[in-house]
Amino acid sequence: MTHSVEDIKSESRRLRGSLEQSLADAVTGALREDDQTLIKYHGSYQQDDRDIRDERRRQKLEPAYQFMIRTRTPGGVITPTQWLALDGIATRYANHSLRITTRQAFQFHGVIKRELKATMQAINATLIDTLAACGDVNRNVQVAANPLLSQAHAALYADAARVSEHLLPNTRAYYEIWLDEERVSGSGSEDEPIYGDRYLPRKFKIGFAAPPLNDVDVFANDLGFIAILREGQLLGYNVSIGGGMGASHGDAETWPRVANVIGFVTRDQLLDVATAVVTTQRDLGNRAVRKRARFKYTIDDHGLDTIVTEIARRAGFALQPAKPFAFEHNGDRYGWVQGEDGLWHLTLSLPAGRIADTDTAAHLSALR
Repeated sequence: MTHSVEDIKSESRRLRGSLEQSLADAVTGALREDDQTLIKYHGSYQQDDRDIRDERRRQKLEPAYQFMIRTRTPGGVITPTQWLALDGIATRYANHSLRITTRQAFQFHGVIKRELKATMQAINATLIDTLAACGDVNRNVQVAANPLLSQAHAALYADAARVSEHLLPNTRAYYEIWLDEERVSGSGSEDEPIYGDRYLPRKFKIGFAAPPLNDVDVFANDLGFIAILREGQLLGYNVSIGGGMGASHGDAETWPRVANVIGFVTRDQLLDVATAVVTTQRDLGNRAVRKRARFKYTIDDHGLDTIVTEIARRAGFALQPAKPFAFEHNGDRYGWVQGEDGLWHLTLSLPAGRIADTDTAAHLSALR
């Protein structure tokens, strides 16, 4: 019996489902159908090797199932030690490559089911996790690319990391299933104050930008925070809501939307506003039609003024008027850039974000 995504979420016992039983089933390389949805919230997608799909079908074999794993790394910030560890994980468990996503996460491809748990444990051993990297929750938080350019950029990154942590699902399922955490009383019925039983109607994306550079395309995010910088100090953020460039081709019921700037908040108001926006989408978003479930449609269906009023009610305060700012550039600044500390930083171009050793370029080896 096929269950709806909403039913799978609400009946999952806080994202547990039967994932442990699926992982232990050696008869198949796949997960049970409902667990294929739930594992997304743990940072993984079930896939199969398309190159040999037809051949396996002819041989009456099941598809060559494999898994993609995505990290939760706000801003894509990792240390050299962590980078080398991810390289080693890709070489040992995945397809000898890493992929850097447009949302600053790292992906492993080609992991088979019997090595999925060991791979997750290896990632967590680097002090990086994969929780909420996929699924109907807040995804990896994008941040202006280099937190080392200035003290203000460092503060921006710290705020983004706080928001990422604050909006994590409040479940121990991830730690029980992948890291062998001991079950305690109440396991499977934890309080979930931000997401509730059904989590969000669809994925939710947040970006932090630092003018004059809009390298995160902040107006394409469900929720954006635009740093207001004065004399090198981070005063707070203009808030934008309702961005998203996705649409279904030929479907007039879907459309791209540029976010609206709705006001200014101070740094100490950041978490309250983020919570207010996310819970507004949780309660008012369209759960009946998934292609219409993103926050941009919630805003257009209810009206911008109604949504802004609801955000203020939930936050407990009205946003201040937006402060002046100007974006002068978008996209990546390739090449060398000097930080305020005098150090130089290099941005490299990596086609499709893929880092591997190929016949034409040894990118993986070069970055060791």
